[in-house]
Amino acid sequence: MILIAAGANVALNLCLKKGAQGLNPSGPWSLALSVLTSGWMWLSVISAAVLLSAFVTAIRHYSLSLTYTAVTALAMVSLTMIGIGLQQETASLARIAGLGLIIAGLALSALAG
Repeated sequence: MILIAAGANVALNLCLKKGAQGLNPSGPWSLALSVLTSGWMWLSVISAAVLLSAFVTAIRHYSLSLTYTAVTALAMVSLTMIGIGLQQETASLARIAGLGLIIAGLALSALAG
């Protein structure tokens, strides 16, 4: 369930990013209409529902602190890797070191719990 929640979190953020690029912010009504008619925004809603369902199921079996940390860390690492691989974001030494620290923190948290 933790992996499903993390994957849904990644999908949610990617869909929101893609959907936001096609919105019409010229006024409140045009913005609302463009949100309601965007397929990407509807995929975001579906991803959010999957995320919520998987997260609630996971916290029934694992501690909240471990579940939240794992879902967030896995999503952060995945989104950064996707950004580097697909969106030509820079893979600086500091960014890679940060990802390593996130993964190490997750491993330590899992071992401690």
